[in-house]
Amino acid sequence: MRKPLLWLLLSSLCLSACNQQQSLSVNEFIKGSFAHIQQQNKGSPYLVLFWSEQCAYCMKELTALGQLPSDQRAAFKLVTVSTDPFMDKAFIREKLASFNLPTVEAWVFSAPHAETLYFDVDNRWRGELPLSFLFDAQNNKTKKMGELKPEHLTAWLSNTVSE
Repeated sequence: MRKPLLWLLLSSLCLSACNQQQSLSVNEFIKGSFAHIQQQNKGSPYLVLFWSEQCAYCMKELTALGQLPSDQRAAFKLVTVSTDPFMDKAFIREKLASFNLPTVEAWVFSAPHAETLYFDVDNRWRGELPLSFLFDAQNNKTKKMGELKPEHLTAWLSNTVSE
């Protein structure tokens, strides 16, 4: 009787570890990925943040997001997209962890010409960073070019939570 229980416990631990490992992967952002992210997150509030390691404002945003109180962080899903196609996936995970964002959904540009990805995200985007898209539970999209300041995020959260 103990062997089946032990087997069940071990298999559930393995499954949990596999799920966590999968959630910690860094996805390749290609043409159609932005539409996929939107489809995958319909019905829930989420924020998609495009960033680069060389963008000082992006680093400020990531710092601010990592310092949000846990109740605010639990109110929405964060999806990050590194626009640095040369960046190593392990480095991206380390960088996000340094901002206290170790488990957020992460993507990295993975196309030979970034311009095609810019256009696929927004036909008016030319690669300026930071760029954020805030989606509420009804999938209404707010585009924010430039630094997403804490007051913008707080206002969006208060509107999203009160709906």
